[in-house]
Amino acid sequence: MKKWTSLSLVFVVWMLFLWHDPISAQTTRPTTAPTPTTAPRPTPDYSAEDIASIARPEVPLPPGMTPLFDGKTLDGWVQAPPDSWVVKNGIIASLGLDRGELYTVKQFSRYRVIFDIRHAAFAAKPDHQPCVLFFGTAPAEGAKALDALGAVQIQEPAGYTWDYRPGHNNAGKGEFTTLKHPHVDERQWSRVELLIDATKGTARMAVAQPVGSDAVEVVDFNVPEAGKTGPFGLQMHNKGLFDEYANIAIEENPAKDELISVKAASK
Repeated sequence: MKKWTSLSLVFVVWMLFLWHDPISAQTTRPTTAPTPTTAPRPTPDYSAEDIASIARPEVPLPPGMTPLFDGKTLDGWVQAPPDSWVVKNGIIASLGLDRGELYTVKQFSRYRVIFDIRHAAFAAKPDHQPCVLFFGTAPAEGAKALDALGAVQIQEPAGYTWDYRPGHNNAGKGEFTTLKHPHVDERQWSRVELLIDATKGTARMAVAQPVGSDAVEVVDFNVPEAGKTGPFGLQMHNKGLFDEYANIAIEENPAKDELISVKAASK
């Protein structure tokens, strides 16, 4: 009798263990599905035929600006690698062929540059904002260029940043000041103003969307020792990116040392 009692007790304990088995509980416990992310999707069907599908803005540039782009050719610009940019309908567009730059033959020290920008599409991951380059170095004839010209980079219109100067290659923590500004849709045309001064090592960027509205200052750069006379450049950051630029113009040695497109300056 004692034997059967002992066996019964063992049986009851074993059944209780199975009933509370943590592994079994894990397999039967209801689970919550992870929240799906909304990462941007590539547009692999986008090609050179789709360039300039949205017409460039017709809003006049401020007085005193000299065109850097004649609207028809890339005269005055250098491509690296070659044949990676094209002109169509008054727009300079990257062809998504490879990482590289398009930069001016002429070099500048103190200048204001204004242009219209649209990030049209990206055919391969990861996506990346369009970029401008300043305080960089143009390569000697026949020499290989530094990555991103060894320049300071601002990504427009969002205002993200990077410092490609030799010995840096980082996000430039402490070099840039990001100012509070509204969200801008990079797929639509924006007007960008950059005020750059190599003698002080400073740069300021303002963005207006829609084009023709008052701009808002987005980001500033201030590193005196970084100031350097050099070309103004556009960067295609990744292979597969399609960026469009139009109405690019410059004012050398600006009469006003301020952003002329922001609301405060327009009054």
